[in-house]
Amino acid sequence: MISKEKEGIKASKKTLSATRQAWELQKNEYARGHQLKKEGKPVVWSCALFPKEIYWAMDIVPFFPEQAASLFSTRRLGNSRDQSVPTYSVKYCQVAEAEGFRDYICGYARAMLGYVIDNIRNNAWEEAPLGGLPLPDLMISTSYTCDARMKWFETMAQMMKVPFFLLDVPELPHDLPATLPSGRQPLIFPESRFKKGRRPLVTSPKDYDLDYMVSQWEDCIAFIEDVTGHKYNPDKLNEALEWSYKTAEIERQIYQLRKAVPAPMSSADGFACAFPRLYLMGTRRCYEFFVALRDEIKERVAQKIGVIPEEKFRLMWYGLPTWFNMGIFNYFEKIGGVFVWETFYNTGLLPPRRPEDPIKELAIKCFQNRLGAITGPISIGDSLSEVVQEAREYKIDGAVLAYLITCRYIVYPVVEIAKILREELSVPSVNLESDLVDERIFAESQAFVRLDAFGEQLLNRS
Repeated sequence: MISKEKEGIKASKKTLSATRQAWELQKNEYARGHQLKKEGKPVVWSCALFPKEIYWAMDIVPFFPEQAASLFSTRRLGNSRDQSVPTYSVKYCQVAEAEGFRDYICGYARAMLGYVIDNIRNNAWEEAPLGGLPLPDLMISTSYTCDARMKWFETMAQMMKVPFFLLDVPELPHDLPATLPSGRQPLIFPESRFKKGRRPLVTSPKDYDLDYMVSQWEDCIAFIEDVTGHKYNPDKLNEALEWSYKTAEIERQIYQLRKAVPAPMSSADGFACAFPRLYLMGTRRCYEFFVALRDEIKERVAQKIGVIPEEKFRLMWYGLPTWFNMGIFNYFEKIGGVFVWETFYNTGLLPPRRPEDPIKELAIKCFQNRLGAITGPISIGDSLSEVVQEAREYKIDGAVLAYLITCRYIVYPVVEIAKILREELSVPSVNLESDLVDERIFAESQAFVRLDAFGEQLLNRS
């Protein structure tokens, strides 16, 4: 049996030298951002899924509250190791809840609303890990993927009295038929769509969708120019988009390499890539990070070096991670289990370059994000087909489904995913209830008992 002593905050053990550099990259970016703010560069607080290329093109410094909330969940107040001391994210969640924000909304939102409320009162912004976030000159968010992100960012902007812009991305019809009188939305797909590894049909954007999205980008650029005085430079935008395109191709190669048996890279390493992938896309330093990662994985595949000496079963993680306890991704390694794939934070193939019209390219990129690129799938049917296809390609024996009870976007496909994995591939799964950054919602001993039983089940099948 795996020991179930109380673990509290626990970092994951990385297998790869390249991913161990992600923390240094993150520290350097925070230090760089604080210095640029002191030098007078405009700082924007933005959301994780907003295309970053426009920020590099307009020479403004982006920081991301979602990322800060995950960072805050990895440190206790005063860097204490005493488990009775709350993490920064729990402290800030409690501040937000005391102000009337309900405990069932997104942990990212609660943590960062609390951070803003607490520091408007106490002016201790830099006492947070890595000096906290430099104060923003503007905020920009988007309408897609997350339904909390629009009002959460708007509320922070109102509190801090900074200009706010929302990039609106049109909703497109997707793959679910109309609701039946019973209220159930049936999942009716030809069986061949799963057998042939095809994705269910998702409507492509029409000309009027793209025209609207282009107008949104034009409005966004005008907003940035008006607030910061920095002018849009199409050459710089093309340069950033080229780095993104090249990085996406390197990542495509990494995904293919990760299918090898034994697994050359685990999800512990995969989630370590979230910082450069989500927050540095469109830069040379992001590209170079993934080139180094690709080369290291390629060498391990050639030499048949796995994450552990004897791989007995392969696991998939569906959903976002428990940032306050990433050690969970090494949990099964003692008994031969490896998380070989994680379904979120993976860059999809980008649309062909349009150097003659980079704004149009950004517009198309927004719809690409909605259609299952870096944001993950957008509907239950799309989620099902993606998970089934990945389970086949990565030779998955079992799945852990992160049942993030404060994130509807993650939760709503989980029941159907468990069902389709079992019915299509005879792959068992287990739910793990939690929040992204609020460790109070994670029942540690209960989770470990459940994972132990699941590990034994997979060993008996292998």
